[in-house]
Amino acid sequence: MDFIAAMGEAWEAFIRKGDATLVDQLFAEDYVRHGSTDSDREGFKLIMHALHTAFPDLETRPLDVIEQGDRVVYRWESRGTHQGEYLGAPATGKSIVARGITITRLADGRAVEDWSSWNEVSVLHQLGILPIDR
Repeated sequence: MDFIAAMGEAWEAFIRKGDATLVDQLFAEDYVRHGSTDSDREGFKLIMHALHTAFPDLETRPLDVIEQGDRVVYRWESRGTHQGEYLGAPATGKSIVARGITITRLADGRAVEDWSSWNEVSVLHQLGILPIDR
């Protein structure tokens, strides 16, 4: 199974069931995620748990995947309904779409480092929490 397919299964297991078994298998013990804040593997699980709590119906799919050497780059899209607290905002019942790009460095078939970028402000705007003048 390729890394993106395995990540999809891990994401699904964690978001739907809270099962981190595949995350532990796919991410090296010294994994580091670079994003709005840096985190390790346990920190990544906390991020996933927060997403599961806030958007229990969250679905994520890759839009583009590029593999070269020890890197996998994927542009992704997530959709879900805000049913629990997220980024300090109480549940609104509103649907959101989030898009981003993640670059993953692999070693021995496991993620050892990620660089992820997405627009958190856009999600807060969709939830009606942060007005944006256009």
